Amino acid sequence: MYTKAYIKNLCAFVMRCIFRIFPRNKSKWVFGASKSFRDNPKYLFLWTKENHKEIRPIWITHNRNDVPFLRNLGMESYYFFSMRGLYHTVSAKVFISDHQIRDINLYLSGGAYYVNLWHGVGIKKVRWQAPSYYIGKYHLKNEDEMNNSFKFRMLAYSELFIKPDFLLAPSLIQAQMFYSPMLRVKLNNCVLGFPPRSRLLIEGKECAKCFIQKYEPKETLNLIDKLSGFDKVYIYMPTWRSYENDFIAESKIDWDVLNETLHSNNAILLLRLHMFTKLNMSDICKYDNILLYPSISDIYAVLPFTDCLITDYSSIYTDFLTMNKEVILFIYDFNKFIKESHGLDDYEKYYLGTRAYDFEQLLDIIRCNKDCHIPKEQYEFVMRFFWDNNEHQIDIVEEIKKRIQ
Repeated sequence: MYTKAYIKNLCAFVMRCIFRIFPRNKSKWVFGASKSFRDNPKYLFLWTKENHKEIRPIWITHNRNDVPFLRNLGMESYYFFSMRGLYHTVSAKVFISDHQIRDINLYLSGGAYYVNLWHGVGIKKVRWQAPSYYIGKYHLKNEDEMNNSFKFRMLAYSELFIKPDFLLAPSLIQAQMFYSPMLRVKLNNCVLGFPPRSRLLIEGKECAKCFIQKYEPKETLNLIDKLSGFDKVYIYMPTWRSYENDFIAESKIDWDVLNETLHSNNAILLLRLHMFTKLNMSDICKYDNILLYPSISDIYAVLPFTDCLITDYSSIYTDFLTMNKEVILFIYDFNKFIKESHGLDDYEKYYLGTRAYDFEQLLDIIRCNKDCHIPKEQYEFVMRFFWDNNEHQIDIVEEIKKRIQ
């Protein structure tokens, strides 16, 4: 069943060993992210281009559409399988991703300094902290087989066995409890710093608008202009569910009633589904006060123009905390989700805020325009846990430069 993956990763293992002997240019850094030009690597790539002329940042993409888009912005980008893409990948000293090294190029990564910016601050236990997931997926006997089986090592090579040299963590508690054990990275390789994508959230609307004007498509600017006509902007961002049923239907949201309630309060709701969620929500287009979030627009550039986040178990909760705005936790499937997820035992302790356990409760909160800010003491508690109160405003590029000397 897994023969193809085994052979591919075995080839990658051998090639990475070979490419360790190739010389690499310390001033050439390649960036990449899963799917497209997005997330923490995107923001650090742009920051590097603007503020560090001594570095040559290059975006390596698996999405051909990224190349002309970035070149039109004056950026350097190549398709990962093009001749130039392969050349720059094999000669760059620093690889920067937010998920796995295969987001750039697994085979040519031997000898490179691997920076993982990660892609979500939260409490979900993944990778090495979720052994039961891999034992079930790969039909293993126990954790000893995970640790000692060469076959499993090849099957999960990129995901579990390539350790970052530099893993960005937002707080000391997060580094100790999640980041270090998650990827089995030594604690001194967990660098405390603010995720690049979250800078806009702290800097506010003016900085976000300047960013949009420079780097985002015109649809994003049109969107924030439209939002300015409402007294309150809600954004609903449910996390991805591993089970494949229509969880939006399961929530029993009455979109007609919700639209009418929003209209009477001169409010609007943006619906933004997780990138892995495959649901057809095109019917939303008929409503005036509910808007399906345009996939072309970067969510982090728009979040400063929203007032209240509606979410459930998503790590977007922790990002939104940095703005100290209103939060509603719409957790209609709480028992089911907790049972089928990994390591969310501490959800009650660390996800604080106004809760709605069904659609009627959610509707009442919106109808009454309830203030859903997290109380001061609770807010300070979760900010310490997730963010160390935003203390770590480091220049990540400078930190990487120091470590590769």
